[in-house]
Amino acid sequence: MIVLAAYVGPGIATLAIVIGALVWARPARIIRSVVLTQRNRDYVTAARALGAGDWTILWRHVVSGVVPIVIAEFVQLASRAILLEAALAFLGLGDPVRKSWGAVLYYAQARGAFLSGSWPWWVVPPGLLIVITVLGFALVGLDLERYFNPRLRGRSAAG
Repeated sequence: MIVLAAYVGPGIATLAIVIGALVWARPARIIRSVVLTQRNRDYVTAARALGAGDWTILWRHVVSGVVPIVIAEFVQLASRAILLEAALAFLGLGDPVRKSWGAVLYYAQARGAFLSGSWPWWVVPPGLLIVITVLGFALVGLDLERYFNPRLRGRSAAG
């Protein structure tokens, strides 16, 4: 990820490509498994036996079963994307024109905030905001996933 971002150069398009190339596999795998599970359900077989077309089965039965998992996955994906963008911006590989929490951390480090003792004002606020935002998205995504996935409803947060 870092090599690709450094080779292509800083910019918003580079960030989008690198983050997209890095995080697409997990949601794609989960969505594919849910689609394959939905495809083999009894109500899909019954709809097919009653003469429903492929598009009708897809939109009425398969997509309606997949959408909740897709929502939960993309909320979790947003938390990972925020963390990756902040990490790339902190390394100086983000878009230099756009401001972000990672860029604030980069400029604080580049201008010696740690050496001058002003790090509590330049490092702690963006660091805490990154942690709070990523944790918030992750918890909402986990809660949505637990709500929509019946196999996870009875489990506690620890296991």
